Amino acid sequence: MTYSIIALEAGSGVYGAAVQSHWFNVAHTVPWVRSGVGAVVTQGRADPSYGWLGMEAMAGGIDSGTALERLLSADPDADWRQVAFIDKAGDVAVHTGERCVRYASHHVGDGWAVLGNLLSTDRVVPAMAEVFASARGSFHERMVAALEAAEEQGGDLRGVQSAAIRISSSADSDREADVDLSVADHPDPIGELKRLLAVDQAYRELGQADTALDAGDQVAAISHLGRVGSLTDRVELAFWRGVALARMGRLSDAQHSLDEVFLRSPRFREVLTRLAEVDPKLSKF
Repeated sequence: MTYSIIALEAGSGVYGAAVQSHWFNVAHTVPWVRSGVGAVVTQGRADPSYGWLGMEAMAGGIDSGTALERLLSADPDADWRQVAFIDKAGDVAVHTGERCVRYASHHVGDGWAVLGNLLSTDRVVPAMAEVFASARGSFHERMVAALEAAEEQGGDLRGVQSAAIRISSSADSDREADVDLSVADHPDPIGELKRLLAVDQAYRELGQADTALDAGDQVAAISHLGRVGSLTDRVELAFWRGVALARMGRLSDAQHSLDEVFLRSPRFREVLTRLAEVDPKLSKF
């Protein structure tokens, strides 16, 4: 009743899980990631305990195949389940139960797997595998490309409703997930997920611009600010882009950027006034 992908990004130690389903808020049940541990998807007759119990087992050093087999052997409904695990070594274990609804299948690659059930055609899973294996771009872009490939082949027989993507932090981070975005109910959940990823990346670029500016690297700061504008035209981000330009002393560029913001949302004039009370560099505006 769902299709999904799990993967380990080569060289980074980062795990990802992405999913689309004609079911409300699929993120609540299907995708699981944990920094330094692995990823899980549980679907079909989904049981979220495969997520947390699988993570606990793999965090304790049990490999993906053994962890999955132990849970399946204790599950009276194992034939209804479709589950995939990937562990810290990048080893993948997948189960598609005999009672998963046609079309149901999975494909395992090097450090990744794609799987689905109640699909429109038997081409959905192979298309996901082909696209993910050959796609270029960032890790999350490749994962979303696999979801798009599934939809191009008909996807979930029932249609679309929700989607999610979770990408773990690097193994040395204390954060469980670096990207955690979901679309609970939408007529184009994958399209909306892509939009959210672009907004998320724009905020990251803004943060990197501030970091570069604090370090005195204006060249890097300008580069990051340029990418902010190319990713989204949200007024909030445009405002902070103008503020960053002002901090760099690029007053003409800052004025131009802020004037556009004030035309779109006049209340940001008051925001700037209040910021200027604590940052004299902004008092010129």
